[in-house]
Amino acid sequence: MRKQKLPAQYLPSLAEYGLDWIDPAAAVLLRFDRSEWMLRAEQSIEYLYILLSGKAKVCMSDESGRNLLLCYYISEGIMGDIELLMGRQEAISSVQAVSQVVCIGLPLSAYAPMLLSHLPFVLRAAKGLAIKLHDSVANTTEIILRPFETRLCEYLLQSAQNGVFSERLIDVAEQLGVSYRHLLRSLKALSEEGLLEKRVDGYHLLNEIKLREKAAG
Repeated sequence: MRKQKLPAQYLPSLAEYGLDWIDPAAAVLLRFDRSEWMLRAEQSIEYLYILLSGKAKVCMSDESGRNLLLCYYISEGIMGDIELLMGRQEAISSVQAVSQVVCIGLPLSAYAPMLLSHLPFVLRAAKGLAIKLHDSVANTTEIILRPFETRLCEYLLQSAQNGVFSERLIDVAEQLGVSYRHLLRSLKALSEEGLLEKRVDGYHLLNEIKLREKAAG
């Protein structure tokens, strides 16, 4: 994570969330590299994050510490809102950058009480939580009802960077709720269909149109 003082050009983003009253000197601009963990479940959460650009994925850990993908990606909105409204100091879920992510960070130690008492922000946060709930229910339904190959194709399309999928496969299997062997068999099958090609830097997506057709079911 790279941190710097918040440049003036990002102040309108605070205003969008009813936070134009925030002292800019207290806010920071945060940059996360691809695959970097932004939040870890059960670890201390320092900031309220307002996403400006990039994509990240949200995972929930089970009792054994394995991660299950809750939603394929997020590219806008707030992170840390659930913890703020629940009064928690530890993150509920883990968040990992899929691409480079840029966001504004507001230190919760200084601003939590003021944020909770500011109605325009609370209303905006409530709307964002409703959207997250909807997405989470939709994703759970997909996990139950959609074939694994369909979900895998969608995951490949969402996670690939410049046409290359290079995530650690053991983590992918964990997050998609399948065995590592099953994931390897599915990737091999897609490769044999001419949709993927395994190279040193990862799996290259050779036919995104066909992958999208499979992802759509």
